[in-house]
Amino acid sequence: MKWAFALLCLVLLAPLTLVDVPPLLDYPNHLARAVVLASGASDPTVSRMYAARWAIIPNLGTDLVLPPLLHLLPVHLAGRIVVGITILLPVLGTVAYSRAVFGCYSPWPLASGLVAYNATLLLGFLNFVAAIGIALLLATGWIAWRERHPVRAAALATVGAMVLFFTHLMGLLFFYVLVAGFEFERQWSRRSHRQSVLGRLAVLMPSLVAPLGLYLISPLAPVADGAEFASLADKAKQLVFPFANYILPLDIATGCAIGIFLLACLAMPRCCRVSPGSGLALLLTALLFLAVPFAFKGTFFLDTRFVIMFGFLLFGALLPYGMPRLAAVAFTLLFAARMAVVLVAWWQYRGDLAALRSVIAMVRPDDRVFIAAVSPEEAPTYWENGPLSRRLSVGLRLDSHLPALLLIEHRAYWPFMFDNPSQQPVETLSPYRELAARAGSIADHRELAEPGRSDLCGYTHVLLLEANGEPDLVHFAPDRLTLLDRTGYAALFRVRPSACASQRYLADSASAL
Repeated sequence: MKWAFALLCLVLLAPLTLVDVPPLLDYPNHLARAVVLASGASDPTVSRMYAARWAIIPNLGTDLVLPPLLHLLPVHLAGRIVVGITILLPVLGTVAYSRAVFGCYSPWPLASGLVAYNATLLLGFLNFVAAIGIALLLATGWIAWRERHPVRAAALATVGAMVLFFTHLMGLLFFYVLVAGFEFERQWSRRSHRQSVLGRLAVLMPSLVAPLGLYLISPLAPVADGAEFASLADKAKQLVFPFANYILPLDIATGCAIGIFLLACLAMPRCCRVSPGSGLALLLTALLFLAVPFAFKGTFFLDTRFVIMFGFLLFGALLPYGMPRLAAVAFTLLFAARMAVVLVAWWQYRGDLAALRSVIAMVRPDDRVFIAAVSPEEAPTYWENGPLSRRLSVGLRLDSHLPALLLIEHRAYWPFMFDNPSQQPVETLSPYRELAARAGSIADHRELAEPGRSDLCGYTHVLLLEANGEPDLVHFAPDRLTLLDRTGYAALFRVRPSACASQRYLADSASAL
C-alpha cells in the first residue's frame, strides 16, 4: 500500500515538472496577489498599484502560505509547491478517512486519483481543493480520537475548524458533514440517553462557536446574499465535474465506469461496505448539492463544490470487497489514460506560455495593459483546433488569468486582480482602481475596433489573447492600436493617443445629450 500510494503521488505531481506556471484558471491571479503581499512597501512599483488589506476573511489559504514562501524560493517554484500540496491533500485525506471509517487499508481509496485533476482544481480553486483534504484529515482525527481521547479530539476539532475557516468555508462545512455522520452512527448504535447526546454535543461546541464568531465579524457577513440557483438540467451537467479535465467522452466514461462498478458492488451481497456514518455523509453531501445555489455572496460554483466532495467520498465512504483483478487493471489503465491526457495538455500549454512571454517581453514596469481575447463565439474553428489546455472539457475557458504574468514577471498593471474585500486581503489603489472598474471584464477583441465600446484611456498597451483567431492583426483597429509584436497565441499593441481622444469625445457627446 505504501509503495502504491507513493507511486500515485509521483504520477499526480508529474505534470508540475512540465511547466513553471500550471494551467489552472485562477492560479496566476492568486500568485500575483501573493507577489503583492510579499512585496509590501519594498517594491515601489507594486505599492503604487496595490496595498495589503488584511481582515478576518474566510478564504485566505494561499494568501497565508504563498507570501512567506516567496521570501525563500523563486516565485514559480513556490507556486508549484503549493499547487502540488493542493493536488495531494484530498487524495491523502480520502485514504486516511477510509482507513479510519473501515479500520483497514484498501487499494480502493487510491482510485481517488481518478478525480484528483477535477474541474475545480483546473479552475484554480486552490483554497477549496486544499480544504477538502484538510477536512477529510480532521474527520479522520475525530473518528480516531473521539472515544479514546475526547479532550484531544475536541482540541483538534477546534483548531482544525479555525484552520478550515481561514482556508475555505466550504471545507469547514464539509468537516461538519463528516463529523455529523460519525456522531449519528455512534448515537444510533448505542441508542444513547439524552445526557450522553448533550455531552457529545458539548465536545463539539468550541469547533462550532469559534468559527461562527469569526464569521459574524468578517467582511463577508454583511454582504448581500445575491443567490442564483441553477436549474436541475444544469445540476445534472455538473455531475461530470469531479471527473472533468480535457476530453469530455473520457470524463463521462470515467464517471460511468465508477458509478456502474459501485452500483454493482452495492447490489451484490457482501461486496461493498458502507458505514452508517459515511453513508449519511454521502447523503448529506448529495442533498446539499441539490439544495445549495450556484452563486451566493459573490462566490460562484457553490453547488459544484458539493459534487466534488461527493466525488472524493465515493472512494472514502464506500469500500468494495475483494475488487476483481480485471476491475483493478481497468481502473489503473483508466487512471493512466487520464493522466496521459493531462500530461499532453500541459505539454501543449508550454507553447502558449512561451508565446505569451515572448510578446510581453517588451512591457516595462508601471505600464498599464488592457486585456482582450478572441472568444470561442468569434472564432469557433480556431478554438476547436486549439490546444487541450485552453478549455475544460465542459467548455469553460482556462487561460483568462494568464496575463497576471504582466505583474508577476514585469511589474506592469493589468486590470483583473482579485481584490474583493470580503474574499481577498488586497485592495487596488487609485487611479488603477478606476481603470479596473472601466475595464469590467476581458473584452471580446471586436469591441476594440468599435468606437465607444472599450475605454482605453489610461492604458499604454493592449494584450490580445488567442491572436491567431483574428485574420488581419496588422490592420486591426488601426485608428486606436499599433501592433508591436505577435505570436500564434498573443499579440501586443500600443494604444494610440487618438484612442483616448475619441473615447473622451464620445463621452462628452453622451453627456451633452
